[in-house]
Amino acid sequence: MVRELERNLSPDSVHQKTILFFKQILAQTKSSKNKIYSIHEPDVLCISKGKEHKKYEFGNKVSIVKTQYTGVIVGAMGFRNEFDGHTLTPALEQVSRLVGKEPLTASVDRGYRGNTQIGATRIQIPKPFNDKVQTKYQQKKLKEAHQKRAAIEPVIGHLKTDHRLGRNFYKGIIGDNINIMLAAAAFNFKRMMNKWKASIFMLFQNIIIQFKILTLNWINLFNLGF
Repeated sequence: MVRELERNLSPDSVHQKTILFFKQILAQTKSSKNKIYSIHEPDVLCISKGKEHKKYEFGNKVSIVKTQYTGVIVGAMGFRNEFDGHTLTPALEQVSRLVGKEPLTASVDRGYRGNTQIGATRIQIPKPFNDKVQTKYQQKKLKEAHQKRAAIEPVIGHLKTDHRLGRNFYKGIIGDNINIMLAAAAFNFKRMMNKWKASIFMLFQNIIIQFKILTLNWINLFNLGF
């Protein structure tokens, strides 16, 4: 079909770009770079996961930043297929831009090795403790920080399953970034709504309890009157 179209189309045809796109698909091999995996979404990349149950994923990388204690997502960015350590600086810049100040510390996993300090932010990466340099208190605080960092894994899972981050229906790289921001915003809104729901439930529960107490008092007063 490509050869037939090439013979019938003029050299200055507006479809020549599409023909080159199809020829690239036909010419690519297993070892080719910048391969095209999807005709309708050519920006999709094959990302190596390094996990036994899921060795590869098709899409792009996402960086999620959440607060250590409150669990609010304060940063969400899309990347192509960069090394994890190279995504840390843009992610922290986005947090500074949105929040208005730089975080003092950032706890990350070993995939971000190679970074110790970015601006005013100290990067904490899991590694064996050094008793000669670190006190027991410092070791305890670092251990707690890395335990809290692990809490971002279920957050990512909820973003994928509950907020449509696992599959994007928007077009192009811009659509990917829009989907990421909408998923993060939906997570924060849902978290806020759950807190409001719990507060309203506690308020109604207290009102019902007070009403029951008032009703019992009136019943007791009525019985005493007779």
